[in-house]
Amino acid sequence: MRKKTDLLWTWLIPDAERTPDRSSWIRHGGKWIIFDSMKKVIELAERLSPFLESGEVEGAKYWNKDPSALCVYSLDRDRERVGAILDGLGAGRDRVWEYDYAWDKNIQSPLTFLYSWFSKLTTILRSYGIAGTLRLIAEILRPR
Repeated sequence: MRKKTDLLWTWLIPDAERTPDRSSWIRHGGKWIIFDSMKKVIELAERLSPFLESGEVEGAKYWNKDPSALCVYSLDRDRERVGAILDGLGAGRDRVWEYDYAWDKNIQSPLTFLYSWFSKLTTILRSYGIAGTLRLIAEILRPR
């Protein structure tokens, strides 16, 4: 497994390249998002490596600040199986499932959707503080 780090995320990339079917991913691709301390997220990411390499998990990335979040990608048909893998790895219960592109499916579960976005916002604010979050937003929106 390789790692690629950018401003916000560290991507966990399996050694064998895989390309999911784009049309299936748009309708059925999503992720478990696990919220925890950076130390625990990195430990969980390391334990996830064999599942990434075997293809049992499509992909993963984690937030580069503390507190952190780990996104574990799969198709919705594999959602429960990947959830069981996360249980076995000790991921804890502070997690939520959401679709990547199928927003119509996300809003069919409004409480889950709100919890997801609230958790993401609080993670960012706790990681960077208010001023740091505003600087981060400005950096992301700056034309390149």
